[in-house]
Amino acid sequence: MADLYIDTHALSDFAGQLRGLLADFSAPLHSPGGVCDGSLLDQMSSLSSTDHACGSSLNNYLSTLAGFADTAAQAAENLDTALAHDLPPHVHGSRIQEAF
Repeated sequence: MADLYIDTHALSDFAGQLRGLLADFSAPLHSPGGVCDGSLLDQMSSLSSTDHACGSSLNNYLSTLAGFADTAAQAAENLDTALAHDLPPHVHGSRIQEAF
């Protein structure tokens, strides 16, 4: 029988990466003055307003996903601890066949 394995560190790292992405998204888009012509500045302004319009939904989605990953990692750790605690101490090696 294959061992059940959940990589809780990977789940926690994934949650951290999502939170890092959220931090990146929180930085506003600015075009440095004098570097672009008026049409590019207009496009940047339009993109910025679109970013504000959908940004809160994306923020909520990524925050929730990061929370789910953290919750799954913690639940797996708790389950592992509970299973280790509930395992009878005398069932080891060749004696496991005698128990079943």
